[in-house]
Amino acid sequence: MTFDEVINDIEKMVGLELESIKPGANITLTGIDREAKRIELVTYAGKAKTRPFSELKKIWDKLCSTPAAHVDSVLGGSGSSRNQPETVMANLPYIEWFFMNGKKHLALMKEPTHDYGTLYKMDEMDAEELKQKLQTIDKIACEVVVLTDDIKSAAVAYEDMTGVPLKPLSPGVYEQIQDNVRFIIVSRNSILGPVETGTYVVVKGNTISGTGSVITINDKNYSIQHVNGLNLMVCLTKSY
Repeated sequence: MTFDEVINDIEKMVGLELESIKPGANITLTGIDREAKRIELVTYAGKAKTRPFSELKKIWDKLCSTPAAHVDSVLGGSGSSRNQPETVMANLPYIEWFFMNGKKHLALMKEPTHDYGTLYKMDEMDAEELKQKLQTIDKIACEVVVLTDDIKSAAVAYEDMTGVPLKPLSPGVYEQIQDNVRFIIVSRNSILGPVETGTYVVVKGNTISGTGSVITINDKNYSIQHVNGLNLMVCLTKSY
């Protein structure tokens, strides 16, 4: 899903009163100004306001790249100015919310779970699982992906050498986290896109224009870059 499609979905909520996670801060969406790239709304107190698309895109990009987003951190502050874009995003049918350490977080679902213009608090068990993922991510200093044609032999050899069992993530994809390094062993047959076998370091950054193929592992996109002996996977936005 692209951000333009998100704007199309937000436009479907024009005329609706959107419930805020924060009590007493509901807003009514009154319009979408595509030329000015702003959404138009009326606060619960009856004041007309506008918010830029750029705020919504920052939240969307964060939701696409991590398990959950704390909007105040994404937008760099707190208060009504942050609450309004949070409310708009939270009322989309594929966004759920939960509390972590007393702070509101939004999470992107793979499928719609509620109607447009409504909130949906994440199931406690699902929220707890997501919190564990976030805590694990915070501790990870480095990610390494091993692509192999023989996943069984590679997994057995790796477990024998490290003494730590691999955790299955999906068919053909296994994970181990040790000493703040996340190792992912992947069968090449399970990957969407052309790629050579080998060991790759996962990085965040910019790809080199016109180079590298894009592959998908567990719904996450990576650009493959071979540069002067470096085998890199540049982490891109999740694909939903």
